Amino acid sequence: MAGISQQISPEDVLPLLARNAFATGYLNGVPTEYLRLIDRYLHQARELEMLAGPSGTIHVANCAEAEPLLSILGYHARPACGQKDSILMTADPERAFLTTDSGFPLTALEEALEKGTPFTYAFPSSRVPVLFNEADWRALSSAKSRGAQSLVDILLHEPAVDRLYWALANSDVETRNALAHSPGLARLLPYGPVLDFYGTQIYIRGGRVVVPGGPSAEAGWRELAGASPRSPGDFVLGLAGTDNGWLAVYFDTLSRVNVSQQAYLTASPRLRRLYEAFREPEPSAYPARAVFRKAPALLMLFTRLQRGPDGEPRIPGNLDVWKQILAQKTDSKVAHDWGKRAHSFKRPEQLLEAMAALSRIDTDEGPLQIYLMLNEVDRRRASDKRLSPETVLLLATKFSQLSNWYLVFSEFSDLNDASIAQFVKVTDAIDAIHDHSLRGNAMGVFQANLGLWQILARQGEVRDTDLNQSWQQAIAPFAAVNSSAQLFDAGHASLGTLMLAASGKSDLSQGEFIELLAGPPQQSAEGQRIRQEMADRMRAVLDDQRLVSLDTLFTLGDGLTRMAQGAPPGSNLIPLANQLKEFELPRPIFTESEKTEWAPGVYANRHSELQVHVDITKVIKQPGSRTQLEGARGQLTPFLRDSLVGLNYAYYEPPGAQLLHSNPLFVRSHDFSGETIMGVTQLWQAPELFNQGSPAGGGAYLVGSLAELPYVLATTEEDFIAPKNVQALIWKEVAADLLVSATLPRWWNVSSNELHAVSLYQRSGEELVTAAVANQELRGKVIGILSERLPPQRLGQLEQALAAGDGGAALARVTPADTFHLAAEFRHNFPQESASWGTVGGELDSLSRQSPAEVNLQRISRDFGTPHPVLAQNYACELLNVPPLPAFGGSSSRLLGESWDSNNLYWARLADEKGYSPVMLNRLVPELTRRMVANIFATDIEDWLALTRAMKETGEEFRQGKIVLPQLTETASSNQEIGVQQEQSSSAPAGHK
Repeated sequence: MAGISQQISPEDVLPLLARNAFATGYLNGVPTEYLRLIDRYLHQARELEMLAGPSGTIHVANCAEAEPLLSILGYHARPACGQKDSILMTADPERAFLTTDSGFPLTALEEALEKGTPFTYAFPSSRVPVLFNEADWRALSSAKSRGAQSLVDILLHEPAVDRLYWALANSDVETRNALAHSPGLARLLPYGPVLDFYGTQIYIRGGRVVVPGGPSAEAGWRELAGASPRSPGDFVLGLAGTDNGWLAVYFDTLSRVNVSQQAYLTASPRLRRLYEAFREPEPSAYPARAVFRKAPALLMLFTRLQRGPDGEPRIPGNLDVWKQILAQKTDSKVAHDWGKRAHSFKRPEQLLEAMAALSRIDTDEGPLQIYLMLNEVDRRRASDKRLSPETVLLLATKFSQLSNWYLVFSEFSDLNDASIAQFVKVTDAIDAIHDHSLRGNAMGVFQANLGLWQILARQGEVRDTDLNQSWQQAIAPFAAVNSSAQLFDAGHASLGTLMLAASGKSDLSQGEFIELLAGPPQQSAEGQRIRQEMADRMRAVLDDQRLVSLDTLFTLGDGLTRMAQGAPPGSNLIPLANQLKEFELPRPIFTESEKTEWAPGVYANRHSELQVHVDITKVIKQPGSRTQLEGARGQLTPFLRDSLVGLNYAYYEPPGAQLLHSNPLFVRSHDFSGETIMGVTQLWQAPELFNQGSPAGGGAYLVGSLAELPYVLATTEEDFIAPKNVQALIWKEVAADLLVSATLPRWWNVSSNELHAVSLYQRSGEELVTAAVANQELRGKVIGILSERLPPQRLGQLEQALAAGDGGAALARVTPADTFHLAAEFRHNFPQESASWGTVGGELDSLSRQSPAEVNLQRISRDFGTPHPVLAQNYACELLNVPPLPAFGGSSSRLLGESWDSNNLYWARLADEKGYSPVMLNRLVPELTRRMVANIFATDIEDWLALTRAMKETGEEFRQGKIVLPQLTETASSNQEIGVQQEQSSSAPAGHK
């Protein structure tokens, strides 16, 4: 009833109660309904506990004994208890609500009393662990009756104690014990909020704080904090108290970046200079008073920082360009001040200091956001193909308008300056179209074709050597569009160039093009079948959206063009034209007057309404002038827009999608030009969902561009996934990231050896963890590698489990991504210690030597990684190997989910265990991910263990046959038989071919 998952361990009960009490128990210092209800539940539970007595059982033998119980429950019997037809009626509404809401078996009690039979109900009390001891926390209480209060009462009514309790619960045991000893809980209490947000990376070992940069950086940290890391109590107080906690923000951020970055950023005097730039000069600014942590951009800046061969930060373009960017007009005083200082910049490091200062500003636009984006666009480019200063300035100038589209340039680093400049030029040309409807259709057709280009390029169907040519040819037809007929021709020509680049033919049918989008041609019968199923799923979306076939539209367009040139109308044109009239708008549930009354100003779908009235049969039957025929061809443009947009929607259909199949207006209603909503200006940016929950408005729809469509569709469809557990918390951004990781990747080119290697890496990592239980030297190496990925609390728990000889508990603290990383890094760092690799490690070594190209880590990262559109600023799949990132607000809230990259690795392992071929991942991964989302039962926004539980629960359901997909059973059994025969006929140590 306190909003805590029943799947947690007893050790987590009180910390999560403390977290929920301060997070949801107060609003502006006033207790919320949540807190008042918890108080009432607790009071009633204590009364029932007293009634149950030492035995922990409530026993009622007769009506007289029932009276105390009924009084506690808020009921009384009418007519008198024990009489025929006696029922329980509400006596105290508040108590009665608690009784029914908490699931007390009231019906069984009522039946027992009516029949005169005994009623027995087990009501045992449970004891849960307490950090330190209860007296320590009572001493912190500010209540007058603190000596008589239990710890639960203190946690429910004293937010300051809650915050400190939760903060220390998220530290490892050695660290929290050291802090409790010095400086002690009383001195830490005022800094509870700072330690909650920014103290989880504090790690005390051997009587000193482990600081970012290691021992060589201790002097620098001592200077900043005013105390030595070798005096942990004073140092932590210095961190938490300096500049109202901003030094703790800085420390926390640096603790989360890798060792190489730490070494550079903490070198003297850089550590101090960067902090002086970052620190908040405003005395009233407190970084722990907000709902979310501050300065997510600083974490992104330090995490993704690139340095050149000279050790200096790499700068997209050059320093002079960034002086111009920083000098641009701004409403921010911080940005304005640094813009003035930029004139004297002579070294890249000075620009880095400016970016650190700008990270304090809560914004999605500005010089820092431009730097982060262009840094990623430039990251994978060869030294002779990096962005020119002119291109950097162009992209910076257009950032507020087009930044979401820059993810394409980050993902496809072969797109050169000319391709980028042409894209910007054409977007300007489209924006200059005065006709509102024509501009919206042009935006839709243009973006849809570029979205299709992305799909084909990502799947390798457009060769890397052809990326620039195909991109430029797809864009070029839109450079000078002045009419709907010209736009129709431009869309047709652009799509033809995509078909030609991907297949060698420019006139594919819609069916052939859909199969091309479904994936590259497959050689195996199973691959062909799965590819056909993927294509059929896309066709189902197009059918349910009532979209006109491209074949129909292009045949009509070509026929009208020939008629304008004097040819007679073809016999097939009239039947095809009649297909345009098959679409009808759903009958509205409100009249116009009712809609005006109940939903004034709500969206009217003018785009769809115009299509209903299109009738070009008259022009075909009675051929008109060239102008009339051209106008008729232009009337096909809205249909073309919707069909091309629908292909993008269909490709990125999230697993278990409902809206795409139940709302036939969803694609047609996409508003590219902002005609339905006043005040929307960022129309080239990622779309937003509008009109949800408004029955008078005609259904939900998207407003904006097609940028980031996979994520937006996932956020739209995720609410249709019903959680398995009542009251389960499933946080929105993480669920959407999980769905995207199952929707966007494709596994057409994965070999059986690669699939098996992914499984072996995970199992080898588990072998190393298990072996570290008995081998202290190996344990140190395992801990050293995993310290790069695990937060201090989980790392401490792992150390404790290994020292205690509990291999099972140790494995419970690592995820599939952790074990994969451990095996890969151990093999890289200690190649001479093959004896430590274990049996599975030996099998992996043999497979690596036999098939090095297939077991290449870079290839596995590309095939089984996940997209990171916020952190890496693109939708390329990659294993970034970053530790779990904390929760932030705004667009940075997506960083939380982007640091979870275990799913596809784990699903691959399951597929390998069951004997499925790699192409089956295209069916398995979406279904397993959707089931995992339903299984999530979390308590707080950073409950990473809930993700691990849900993933493994789903895996066990799959292993036990509870998740069965059509046609999978037969395929699996046949594959397993083949696998057994191969193993029996081969003595090769690889064990899997």
